[in-house]
Amino acid sequence: MSIVIAQEKKPLIKFDAQKCIFCKICELVCARYHYGKYGSAISRINIVRRGIKSLRYLICTRCEKRFCIAACPRKALSYKGGNIVVNEDLCDSCGDCVKACPFLGIKLHPETKKPIICDLCNGDPQCVKHCPRGALTLIWLSR
Repeated sequence: MSIVIAQEKKPLIKFDAQKCIFCKICELVCARYHYGKYGSAISRINIVRRGIKSLRYLICTRCEKRFCIAACPRKALSYKGGNIVVNEDLCDSCGDCVKACPFLGIKLHPETKKPIICDLCNGDPQCVKHCPRGALTLIWLSR
């Protein structure tokens, strides 16, 4: 009798720059879903242009080292259910988590000054769902 140990799967939004037309609909639907209004500054995903033809996306990658959690002096960040979770009561808006993220996947909300991090819209990522060119896809990686 052999025992099979289930590996934890890591959710990741994959970006295909070849399909992206820089419409930023992903940013709009993300901000609308989470805050009821539009704006790149409150979107948990951002598409940025690097040069004339190079596009890059900035979003939480749920990295193995979780630099943001380690950097938080107030222990306001934790990892639960495949997402980085912010305890806003503990957070003092210092921004150490933003500085620690090498992927630029965290930013501070312009009004509340609390970290905003992709939470996959509770399992139904709106950016993926509404991308008109299919440039974003939700994939599950084995750890």
